[in-house]
Amino acid sequence: MNNLQKLPKRLHSLTDRQKQYLNDYDHRFTVLPSGRRSRKTLLSKRKILIHALRNPGSRLFHGAPTHRQAKAIFWAQLKEDTRSLWATRPSETELCVRLLGGSEIHVIGLDAPERIEGQPWDGCHITEMGNIKAHAWGENIRPVLSDTNGFAMLDGVPEGINFYYDLALYAAGGALPKTVPIDGAFAESPDDPDWCYYHWFSSDVLNQSEIEAAKRELDERTFKQEYEGSFESYEGLAYYAFGKHNLAPVQHEKERPVHIGMDFNVDPMTATFSHVMGDDVHQFGEAYLPNSNTWEMVDHIKRRFDINKCFIYPDSTGKARQANASRSNIAILQEAGFPVKARSANPYQIDRINAVNSLLKDRGPQTRYKVNPATCPKTINDFNKVEALEDGRLNKTQEATGLVHITDALGYKVTYLFPIKKPTLGSVKRW
Repeated sequence: MNNLQKLPKRLHSLTDRQKQYLNDYDHRFTVLPSGRRSRKTLLSKRKILIHALRNPGSRLFHGAPTHRQAKAIFWAQLKEDTRSLWATRPSETELCVRLLGGSEIHVIGLDAPERIEGQPWDGCHITEMGNIKAHAWGENIRPVLSDTNGFAMLDGVPEGINFYYDLALYAAGGALPKTVPIDGAFAESPDDPDWCYYHWFSSDVLNQSEIEAAKRELDERTFKQEYEGSFESYEGLAYYAFGKHNLAPVQHEKERPVHIGMDFNVDPMTATFSHVMGDDVHQFGEAYLPNSNTWEMVDHIKRRFDINKCFIYPDSTGKARQANASRSNIAILQEAGFPVKARSANPYQIDRINAVNSLLKDRGPQTRYKVNPATCPKTINDFNKVEALEDGRLNKTQEATGLVHITDALGYKVTYLFPIKKPTLGSVKRW
């Protein structure tokens, strides 16, 4: 039996633009910055598999910004899709499947992009391209494709006006074409025929109810980025959604749990104190301790609250950053008796800012983030002054003026409790 006949189940109900992308083998480099759950990664995975079967002996890889992401996004599905095609059992150590005919498909995290060097690659698919290290394409990825005349499919939701935007402009010939619902968009570089650009909206694939729910939940700029694949400029105020609608005389209620966001910077050491009411956050207090440390913050919190009613959401890097020679900041909090809610790694800055803005969004009486200006002046000052660079990162030069840290603290809490929701398989209207 021809190995191509062993491909996983047929993809159904593709739009004409998606079919064009699936069957496009004329361009070496493709930029595809479409919205969430719009099939961009699904189609790119299928293209890698088809190439591996049509070209015996090929060496290909799927890449993502980190090893953890790459394994989570690709590994289980790659094994399932290729089960009837294995030449040997997949390597769980190398994250590699070897197929009948001699082709190999690897899964690689690009947090250390130099790990792909020193070996030939016939092609690759990289997802979440906007979060890859900015230098990786030119210094690590593009060079390893030169000897083999290899190809690359670069997909991902945009992350502000950064290097990925530059790649999209280059692929489209200097200006991004207008995207039309269902029809999508396509362009190719007139000066470099190796490059092309594809684009379509999440609404081409997701149920309308899912799109409407996302519009209600997210601020406009975040929705356009996440669900329309729009390159949004973030230059200006980072917390642009903040306004008078967020101000309210919310108070500490002793019977309610206290949710504490914390940043481990030494000068200042910062924390924000809130009640979480269902999907709403009421910030009634803050701590801003100059020239301080984690022990002093622990004492400060113990003086103010019953620790049995406190939950702390800290900077995840506190697991490694040493407060002294023997204990990490998070360990100090845990030893003091606090329940600590920390993920394995911090979210990207732009994701944290977007999550906060989506809570700050003006929803009239249903506005979800309320802050007491009388008791939280440092937080209000940050909301009004912290700047974002064009690519969405925070302007860290403002740290010298005492800004950024306290909104970092509340951002860790918000993104833990209310991360930007990704649509699920159940929201897909056609497959």
